[in-house]
Amino acid sequence: MLLNLRQVTFGYESPLASPLDMEVQAGQVVALVGENGSGKSTLLKTLGGMLLPLDGSLELEGRPLAEYGLRELSKKVALVRMGLAAPAEMTVREFVSLGRSPYAGFLDGRSREDEGIIDSAMDDMDVTLFAERKVAELSDGERSRVYLARALAQQVRLLLLVEPDAFMDIPRRKNLFVTLQKLSREKDMTVVLSTHWVDYAEKYADSILAFTTKGNLEFAPADHARELGLLSWAEV
Repeated sequence: MLLNLRQVTFGYESPLASPLDMEVQAGQVVALVGENGSGKSTLLKTLGGMLLPLDGSLELEGRPLAEYGLRELSKKVALVRMGLAAPAEMTVREFVSLGRSPYAGFLDGRSREDEGIIDSAMDDMDVTLFAERKVAELSDGERSRVYLARALAQQVRLLLLVEPDAFMDIPRRKNLFVTLQKLSREKDMTVVLSTHWVDYAEKYADSILAFTTKGNLEFAPADHARELGLLSWAEV
């Protein structure tokens, strides 16, 4: 079990949803869905250790998340937000290389192993061809893939993504879901991503975590989510 939540409530001053019970195995994809403003980003921040739960138990690999130090946690968890400003002068390869920072020594050197991991992350996200371009010069969709490549270079066990498909066209969006499903299996990594594309979530995720109504949060296998009413909020 990679991620284990028991009666977890989250928010800032008061809970944004009902207590959440959830168990997620390594190698799975969880799609987080719900209306805008329902609390998806806040929940992802809580899962990533940026916010403490208001109540309940949150464990990563059988250990309370709050017990992890910052450096140790950065080797386990990455939270990727696509709307962040791009570094002005940094090339794609330089930016993806930042994913190795938690593993760097005193002089922040890159070993041959580090360089191989960076190459692999760039290949996985199909950004190798523009490795020497400036990140700030890329399109929104290209930049999204670069941000994901940096997270893959971090070699985390839990990858948290805030609407990674937001700036992608339909072919790229489909390819993203296929790639995340494939990488989660190959790297034994759990992926939790927020998305508004319910059809892709049903097809490519293992489980769906849904804000079904105001204050109500439910978790179910993706192939049963619709019949259990987890997607009724999205129906016209």
